[in-house]
Amino acid sequence: MLFNSFQYLLFLPLVVALYWVCGVRYRPLILLVASYYFYMSWFAAYGLLIGGLTVVNYLFGLGVAKTSGEGNQRKALFIAGILLNLGSLAFFKYANFLSEFFFGLGAGFGSAHADIPHWNIVLPLGISFFVFEFIHYLSDVYGGNQPIKDPLRFALFASFFPSQIAGPIKRYEDFDAQILHEKRFSPVSFNRGIALVLEGMFKKVALGDSLAVLVQRGFASTQYLAPCDAWISVLAFALQIYYDFSGYTDIGRGSAMLLNIDLPENFNMPYLSASLIEFWRRWHMSLSFWLRDYLYKPLGGSHGGGLRQNRNLFITMLLGGLWHGAAWHFVFWGAFHGTGLVLNHAWRKFIGGSSDEGPLIIRVISTLMTFVFVLLGWVLFRADTFELAMLMYKHMFLSITPSMQAGFLYEAFGQSFLPAAFSFYVTFQLIRYLYTKRFSNVPQLGQISVGERISWRFWWTPSSAVMLASYAGFALVILSLASKKSAPFIYFQF
Repeated sequence: MLFNSFQYLLFLPLVVALYWVCGVRYRPLILLVASYYFYMSWFAAYGLLIGGLTVVNYLFGLGVAKTSGEGNQRKALFIAGILLNLGSLAFFKYANFLSEFFFGLGAGFGSAHADIPHWNIVLPLGISFFVFEFIHYLSDVYGGNQPIKDPLRFALFASFFPSQIAGPIKRYEDFDAQILHEKRFSPVSFNRGIALVLEGMFKKVALGDSLAVLVQRGFASTQYLAPCDAWISVLAFALQIYYDFSGYTDIGRGSAMLLNIDLPENFNMPYLSASLIEFWRRWHMSLSFWLRDYLYKPLGGSHGGGLRQNRNLFITMLLGGLWHGAAWHFVFWGAFHGTGLVLNHAWRKFIGGSSDEGPLIIRVISTLMTFVFVLLGWVLFRADTFELAMLMYKHMFLSITPSMQAGFLYEAFGQSFLPAAFSFYVTFQLIRYLYTKRFSNVPQLGQISVGERISWRFWWTPSSAVMLASYAGFALVILSLASKKSAPFIYFQF
């Protein structure tokens, strides 16, 4: 089921109600059953995949911890666990890509022509995310952390439905500590959760899905685009992928908050970054930190001089690009950002500091330059092939109007709900910023401490009535501005 589907609107309240009504000892089991139902509603057979990987990684974790005094055996177990996870990811996600690469490589060296085999493999949803969580778990246990000995809690870590399909990538120590802690109903967390779910829904259905229509029209007509339409297509995709993915994260984090469970943030206004280094600290943060801790640092990080650091940066981003998809345009997108990060570090060394910490005018210029660089990278990310990406660049930078259709995307934008949706969202953000700034040190009316048990009187206080009315109003706005066409979440394909 989709987060933005009617089924989820029934599923989530039911799970939340069961979670809080049942006793503490049954709550992990309720969440585990709900998580497997959520995942298997897509493709039931792949419940066996995540279940099998969960069992294997649970046993590997216990084995690595048990052999802590036996260096070679412990290392062999750890490497075997990592290879098993990477092997499963490679089979389901990269089998056809690797087949085409090696058969094409063989043909290039003069081997006999042969049809390239193609396997009809259905990509399991979220496999990249839960495999990365398994690798993180085994790496931390190998580094000396204690494993999760309760199989039910470990299974829940791997399958928790709010973060299951597209993250954010959890750290098992933080998540398991919350499951171990006896949860009490928190109206503060509950209200924040509802607000975050609604905001995520608005981002997805009112902004992301409406932008998807423009993006599809633009990238499907690349050869006919005038420069203005080419730039609108790319800008629309930059906004679409942000609102689509951050909307998913908001719904997931909000759903977890209804259970008084915190998931890590994934976005922090990334398009306001004044450098590419800063951008990757703000965009898809859980993946950026994972790549830093479990790929960049093991490669050597910044140790060994500038050349090694540049090599490690480039390799990390190259593999990060490949992680996003089994296609060459993703590899080139990773290489594009890897080169940008290398140049960004070189520039910092040259000026002896960071441009994003300088005067306001310098930061504004740096922010604009960073945004344009990221924008150009999104062309490689969105285009179906590298050739189409090059064609899009051609129409972006060459002043050619190929047909009388010039400006058709601009007209489509004006005829959609997007102007009204953007106006509402900007107004909403402005009001929230002013309210937060004005009342940041004033307790909210009706607020109850996290540890205090709720009484029925809370729901009938004036403040609660106002909040419920606000939630209902926000939901009506979402319905009125929702796109007529629903698009799948972009990161489901990864």
